[in-house]
Amino acid sequence: MNLLQKYIHAVKLELPQAQREDIGRELQANILDQLDAIHEQTGREASQDDVVAVLEKHGHPAQVAARYAPVIPLVSSELMPAYKLVMSYALGITLLLQTLKSGTVFLAATHYKVWQALMQLLAGFIEQGALVFTSVTLVFYLAAKSGMLPNWASNKGWRVQDLPEQEHDWQRIRGSDIITDLSGCGFILLLIWHKFWMSEASLQQLRVDFSPAITAYLPWMSLLLIASVVFGIWCASQPVWSKLKLQLNILQNSLYVILFLIFSQLDALIVSTGTPTIVDLQGLGQGIQLGCLAYALYLVYECWRDARRYRLLSQQQVGKKIPA
Repeated sequence: MNLLQKYIHAVKLELPQAQREDIGRELQANILDQLDAIHEQTGREASQDDVVAVLEKHGHPAQVAARYAPVIPLVSSELMPAYKLVMSYALGITLLLQTLKSGTVFLAATHYKVWQALMQLLAGFIEQGALVFTSVTLVFYLAAKSGMLPNWASNKGWRVQDLPEQEHDWQRIRGSDIITDLSGCGFILLLIWHKFWMSEASLQQLRVDFSPAITAYLPWMSLLLIASVVFGIWCASQPVWSKLKLQLNILQNSLYVILFLIFSQLDALIVSTGTPTIVDLQGLGQGIQLGCLAYALYLVYECWRDARRYRLLSQQQVGKKIPA
């Protein structure tokens, strides 16, 4: 078996059975044409080195086979944007639930180490994340094969007239920001109303709880968080900052600033349930208060930033209305 036959055979082994002979003949004819061209240019028969050079130029047999018979991916490039979006949200929710589970174990533990907590969180996320990854991929694959994907997933039915105006890079709302906001709101809602979803046995094992001082504000906090979730879903469906979205974001952040400033001034945010705990409640409470104050200051910055962006969009709209 000469080099050419050896190469063609290696390529055919990488191909589906039904296509091997046809593609093999086509590839061999293509290579022989290149060798004939060398003969016409040099006036001599193609040497062994010429054959090697031509075959190496074609590439590895597996790569050549992939060019002739591309492997069909589980998720096509057409569906990849929707797939990445769904996957990121699914993994974000998985991390949220796993973090909540680890936090519940921490609050009920009699002894705990930080590195153990982190390793348990990581191991749980990897285990659940692998299941989520497999499930989402399988759903997209089966839906694409059956043709049951909705229009939004395949971008069918879109119109160029519906594309939003985006004159600035910051007008595009990043998916990571949306996921972070939604996950944060969901985590706090689950934390606030833990008594409604935790089992009786788990509740009895908890060693800390919210203080009466902060409990009075939790319904208002919940309403604001639910509104933020709705706002986040709207932003996910239309991920572009507009004047209206900026106004609403300034409003909700201002309300959060008020609440977190109140939390930072309360005497106590958490209290013991009467069972000995491994954490210093006073130190933990002070740390949470400092965190509330720091987050409130950060939200003040976001309000100022969004106000500047709102003013910029307003000036641009006025400028477009002025005739040249």
